[in-house]
Amino acid sequence: MIMLCGSIGIITAVGFGLVPRSNIGAGGIPPDPISLVIVEPVPGTDIADINDDYGTTTVDAVDGRDLYLLLVPPGFSEADLDALRSDPRIEEVEMDDDTLAPEAAGGDTQPIFFYVPPSAYGQQYAPGLIQLGPAHQYATGHGVVVAILDTGADADHELLAGRIDPGGYNFVDDNTDIADIPTGLGRDGDGLFDEMFGHGTFVAGVIAMVAPDASIMPVRVLDSEGFSDVFRVVQGIYYAIDRGVDVINLSLGTRSHNHILRNAVDDAVAAGIVVVAASGNDDREHPGQMPALEETTLGISSVDAQDVKSSFSNYGDYVSLSAPGNDVVSAMPGGQYAVASGTSISTAFVAGTAALLRSLVPLATPAEIAAHLLASGQNLDDQNPEYSGLLGAGRLDVAAALSHAGAPAPNPDIAGPGIVEMIGEIGEIGEDVTPPALPGLPGGQDSLPGVWDRTTRIHADLLILLGEHQRP
Repeated sequence: MIMLCGSIGIITAVGFGLVPRSNIGAGGIPPDPISLVIVEPVPGTDIADINDDYGTTTVDAVDGRDLYLLLVPPGFSEADLDALRSDPRIEEVEMDDDTLAPEAAGGDTQPIFFYVPPSAYGQQYAPGLIQLGPAHQYATGHGVVVAILDTGADADHELLAGRIDPGGYNFVDDNTDIADIPTGLGRDGDGLFDEMFGHGTFVAGVIAMVAPDASIMPVRVLDSEGFSDVFRVVQGIYYAIDRGVDVINLSLGTRSHNHILRNAVDDAVAAGIVVVAASGNDDREHPGQMPALEETTLGISSVDAQDVKSSFSNYGDYVSLSAPGNDVVSAMPGGQYAVASGTSISTAFVAGTAALLRSLVPLATPAEIAAHLLASGQNLDDQNPEYSGLLGAGRLDVAAALSHAGAPAPNPDIAGPGIVEMIGEIGEIGEDVTPPALPGLPGGQDSLPGVWDRTTRIHADLLILLGEHQRP
């Protein structure tokens, strides 16, 4: 089943005969086994001619590029798809996939957010483990823009206020409202709603922790349940490219090795953008997920406070680097804080460090920034002998990465600005915290779990809480 959420698309596409995406699979046009395809015509080809010949209809298009999402007619077969692929007027054809690899049904990791006092943010282990304070002596991300393709962000949160770039976009609702809000969605049949609400805000808070002077551009491609599709993510990547961002954070993934997604990532890197993507939360080596698998992308795995591979983290020879992903505290909408775990968090730590490196060496290529990150990774083989060579170049060390890029060795006795000073007094340890009152939540829910959705190709790779934080 293809999950299609809301009306998206930044092109009004006069003459394309656009069908609103919200009409597909939502009481309007039912999705068939082959329902939607992504088509890249040869330059100069009129998509209207393709539609006339195959009975397809343009649903959406990527602004400024020959990339189209087409609704196929009822009864469209594999033979019809093969004919489309062999048409000399078409460069690429990909299904907006209707099935998952069998592995998608495996695993039992049900992630949640767990609300904590604000003071927990300044008490956590991760900044010290990755030497963040010393690194801030030499770089804080000034002048750098990080695009986060996610559920949006709470621009009013104290960690994010003044750090949100005004150029973001909401591809879920096709507008400029990038707010990370609950919308009452419940798509996976588990009786819970808005399971991904807060994911983008959490990721943004981690990036702000690492690169406090960087600007964050939220690009909303995931809805509040964590659903999306390849085409929407591709739209988000090209949107970020066109706005000249420096880093793209992709705390999401798909098991579809989609060539058009691969091309979008490669185009971002060719434009000088560092692309960082989550390896996934399935605790497996194969098959890996895109875009972390892509050679031009930094694919990130997760380790805990003792540098041991997180129990949920994927691994493999495609992984570039690992970073803390267990029990990290960050922002939640409504001025709240939460603790959570997942490779989404690890990805955000690395994306934030890429922003620091970009501010330190503005002319460095993505490959050069990657080289600084990988050359400075702390070896993980002693702690993880069974995963030797499968957790990338080691665990992220921010100060060492900056030193490798030319910064003087930091003074270990100077902590740098630190994360507590970033937000001032944020409460006393042990104080009671009540989850925020969230309007519009069905079923009387008093707090909201995160999501790892096993029924959709694009899912968020945040958030698994383990041990004492696990809900009964």
